[in-house]
Amino acid sequence: MPVDEDVEFTVPGAILRGKLFRPDGSGDRPLPVTILQSGLGGPAESLYPVARGFTDAGLAVLIYDHRNTGYSDGEPRQQFDPWQQCRDLRHVITHLTLRPDIDADRIGLWGISIGGANSLFTAAMDRRVRAVVSLIPPVSGWTARTLQAADTLAELDALIPADRQAQLRGEPAVTIRLHGKPEPGSPVMFSDNEGQEFVENMIHDVPSFRNEITVSTLDYLYEMEVRAYAERITVPLLMVLASQDTVAPVEEAREMYGRVPGPKEVMEYPGQHYEILSNHFPEIITRTAEWLARTLSH
Repeated sequence: MPVDEDVEFTVPGAILRGKLFRPDGSGDRPLPVTILQSGLGGPAESLYPVARGFTDAGLAVLIYDHRNTGYSDGEPRQQFDPWQQCRDLRHVITHLTLRPDIDADRIGLWGISIGGANSLFTAAMDRRVRAVVSLIPPVSGWTARTLQAADTLAELDALIPADRQAQLRGEPAVTIRLHGKPEPGSPVMFSDNEGQEFVENMIHDVPSFRNEITVSTLDYLYEMEVRAYAERITVPLLMVLASQDTVAPVEEAREMYGRVPGPKEVMEYPGQHYEILSNHFPEIITRTAEWLARTLSH
């Protein structure tokens, strides 16, 4: 069993909390480390069960909550800002490089969905990252607008500036449901059956999960265009795609992958965004962990 340690990282404006896992019997010798990030709304503890797949491959694993979520500090709660998360991630990397039990020259990133997009951007900008695995990444935030019906999108577009005004007056941030069935007057971010099934399986006993995001999260998601940074990713990349993905359109991910200079590899599974995770998650964990272990050993 992996040995876990509760960790805290002070970053500008917040304290981030999570766990660092190490292979049993590794002692205090410096280890390669992989930082795991889940998809939108997924708290750190939803990924704790998969840590063993990485520690079995000889890697240390860090999993932490983004600011404003889970057990980390920050307000408003349930606000997800990808650019801010990437800036925080770079501070977290700095913290790791100061630990004697971490090999600062062997740091990898691994992420699902928006966590995969964060990992791509950070690998493009931070030369301390030596390998990156990105699962089903939404590489264009603007495309997220297509997930909503036209009338719902118009409703959300009107809510965003109104919420900005309300927060400036000191009122609480407006939230919408993250997963669920669309209902009149109650927008939801993801309504696909595959996504709901995967989330229910991942978070059914996760106390820190909340099925909501702030309306302003949408504004921040729309800003993110990771595909603009494709040519800057020069470390080894493994991209895992879903052949019929419309949540994070696979055509856009393939196009971005084609512009990454390399070295690079791609795995593609049949199915929709969350469907490949529901059907192939253990295999994906094993294959990506082994790839990271090999890559970070060089």
